[in-house]
Amino acid sequence: MMPAELTAEEQTAILAERYSQRAEAYDKFWSPVIRPAGERLVSQLPLGSASSIIDVGTGAGALFPAIARAAPSATILGVDRSEGMLRLARKKYPGWLALMDVQNLALSAYRFDAAVVAFILFHLPTPERCLSEVNRVLKPAGVVGTITWAAERTPTAGAVWDEELGAVGAQVIELPATDNRACCDTEQKVTALLEQTGFVVIRVWSESIEYRWRREDYFDYQTRSTSRLRLLSLDEGVREACLGRIRKRLSGADENEYVYTGDVVMAMARKSDAGMQTPGETDG
Repeated sequence: MMPAELTAEEQTAILAERYSQRAEAYDKFWSPVIRPAGERLVSQLPLGSASSIIDVGTGAGALFPAIARAAPSATILGVDRSEGMLRLARKKYPGWLALMDVQNLALSAYRFDAAVVAFILFHLPTPERCLSEVNRVLKPAGVVGTITWAAERTPTAGAVWDEELGAVGAQVIELPATDNRACCDTEQKVTALLEQTGFVVIRVWSESIEYRWRREDYFDYQTRSTSRLRLLSLDEGVREACLGRIRKRLSGADENEYVYTGDVVMAMARKSDAGMQTPGETDG
């Protein structure tokens, strides 16, 4: 089935399964790249007196320790649609975890003091649904922190992978509905999304990320995550020969060819008084 024949819901389900399949590789190799930015976001949120916090799109729970440090008395709930990621989180972190569609939170209204929404909105065909749900489950004046991609600059070593995989006809089904970075790749877009969904923006800002991959870690991450499906689309002999050519071409690469850089947009907002129901009204 081609992407054009898949609904947004079906594409989102496929993405969740992909994350389940590569959960360990994601946690080992990719989480160290983006976790520091998420931790900086958490450190900016007023969480000291929070008693309940929801981590939306928690993945393998990488931000649980930072949230717990910032809010030592809080109960933390992590929700995600990927069972594989949650399974890994359960092994590593104490706390409450639930398999849940972040665009349709199966939770009562006015339940949390704060929400963290890190690196998730651009995976959603309708990110405003997610933020509206976050608004609904927050208590009056509850705060939310978000972080999304503005731009990424992958290591130049990655071009070798793309060239060699393309040369042998490696295939992968793209999922347009889950690659929605244009929804929130500027401070202006993030501000508009938050305001549209009932939040008052307190602060929005941009930061840069730089990460230097170890050569073997980058190779393992490509084979187990980024290029995994493309490699699996090849016959075993073709796949092994392709990997051999990639190793040979990168054998003389210097460390600068393994530098990753990116820019992110961070925001902090609170639930708007105008957007709040009176307790006792329908949860929607």
